[in-house]
Amino acid sequence: MKKLYIALLFACLVPLHAADEAPARPGFFKRLWQGTKDGVGGVVRGTKKVGEKAVDVVKSPFRKRGSDELPAATAWRNLELTMKLNPAEVRLPGTLVVEVSVIVTNKGKEAVQLEFPSSLRIEVVVKNETGKLLSRWSDDQRIDKEPAILLINPKERLEYNARISTREMGTGGPFEIEAYFPSYERLRTSKLVRPLP
Repeated sequence: MKKLYIALLFACLVPLHAADEAPARPGFFKRLWQGTKDGVGGVVRGTKKVGEKAVDVVKSPFRKRGSDELPAATAWRNLELTMKLNPAEVRLPGTLVVEVSVIVTNKGKEAVQLEFPSSLRIEVVVKNETGKLLSRWSDDQRIDKEPAILLINPKERLEYNARISTREMGTGGPFEIEAYFPSYERLRTSKLVRPLP
């Protein structure tokens, strides 16, 4: 009889212990999908009320608890920007174009969200040794005013390509090819090129 009471008590405590554990919270995209599926679209027009599910969807997944800083203000610090040039050595007048590959890698442990006001993601410029701007890659590109959000997952690597003309370069002095994200000016990289005859 004593064994029956112990077994019954154990059987009652196991579900209580399981109920104490916090349920696993679904990921960002699952919460976003669930919010749209439930018909809760977010902020009601003209009022400040927000549905309970919508708050869960709208809340930024990139903000650390207890942090007052906006996530977009610091998230870019986990990104590493590198650049490759092809050809690596510029020989004038034979080399007319330098192909620039800009690689951005998320070195952090959390996804990074970047916001762009237009279709322009990267900018590549050529400067002379005094810092004077000689050419800008975006001058020859079509740019649409379409805001976009780019999500870069941990250890993910994105590559952007641009072609820079060498018509403004001359032999002798070094030229700087610089690439950066226009919306995140401090996220930049550059290489010096010394054209050869």
